[in-house]
Amino acid sequence: MNKIKVMHVITDSNFGGAGKYLYQICKYIDKDKFELIVVLPEGSVLYNTVSAIPDVEIAQIDGIDTKSFDLKGVKEVYKLIKKYRPDIIHSHACLSARIAGLMAGNKKIIYTRHCLLPKMNGIKKSAKILLSRILPSKIIAISKAVEDNLLEEGEKKENIFLVYNGVELPDVKHENLREKYMLDKDEIIISLIGRLEKVKGQENMLKIGEILAKTERGFMILLVGEGSERHNLESYARDKNLNVRFLGHINEIDEIYDISDIVVNTSNSEALSYTVIEAFAHKKPVVAFNIDGIKEVVTDGEDGYLVDFLDYEEFAAKLSTLMKNEDLRKEFGQRGYEKVKTRFTVEEMVRNIENIYGGMR
Repeated sequence: MNKIKVMHVITDSNFGGAGKYLYQICKYIDKDKFELIVVLPEGSVLYNTVSAIPDVEIAQIDGIDTKSFDLKGVKEVYKLIKKYRPDIIHSHACLSARIAGLMAGNKKIIYTRHCLLPKMNGIKKSAKILLSRILPSKIIAISKAVEDNLLEEGEKKENIFLVYNGVELPDVKHENLREKYMLDKDEIIISLIGRLEKVKGQENMLKIGEILAKTERGFMILLVGEGSERHNLESYARDKNLNVRFLGHINEIDEIYDISDIVVNTSNSEALSYTVIEAFAHKKPVVAFNIDGIKEVVTDGEDGYLVDFLDYEEFAAKLSTLMKNEDLRKEFGQRGYEKVKTRFTVEEMVRNIENIYGGMR
């Protein structure tokens, strides 16, 4: 049987949720059935990560760096399509790839919607519907919230596949990590993992930390990730004298989950949070805002706490409750772990994507 050749095109230069999603597909897809070509922006940090996976061909081009549409990007992707002649084009936030695919005569195009977009009305919605008719594509929605978002935009339900993100279940417990990261052995570690960008809401966590410090001692907030907001966030934490450490990008991210007592998500918007699922995979409790994408994963009072959006006082109170009760942290973490095993494994995610590819051929 001839392999199905799939070309992935991604705009990410950083290692965010879309990059992790692509990495997992490359790592777990059946290489006896599928041949992968991955198209990355020049200089993307994803290159080293993806290139470490056997049997994946990588091409780096200009014109797609964090831009959904760019005429140069269309031209460059078009040339690669003509060169590799993929059976399927799979786009990740890259409209240029969809346009290039149509120009090249490839009608087997799919894209994954990794985020929630603002609701559209009037001319904008009509234009979006027209675009979807001109550029017909199958779509993978990573959560029910994303599926609803797409339907509101006028996408046809028969073109949408709901496939939840999945994560690997860790099988190794790391030792002496507090010493490695120079953390006090008695501190309660509260971790927020994500790109340092406005949408991820690290400034919300800093304000929550201010409130928490009024009643609690002996805790440290870890912010893990890089991004354009780092300078502003560091300045705020310094001015307020907060117990915050900025660790930057960490390759050994499992270690951060291992040393954490509580994992938080204070994003302003989430399609589906990898961080929350990974926290559960490491048996850690989660406190997060009760927003679309998050509430599909966290069950309030069972494996974590959901707090009304931007209610900093209540968020700090929930953190305080967990900080004082180790047994409750373990109980929540175990329930989260059981949930991931049944609903959010990477093997299930990739198997579903393989089936979608097979149905498109």
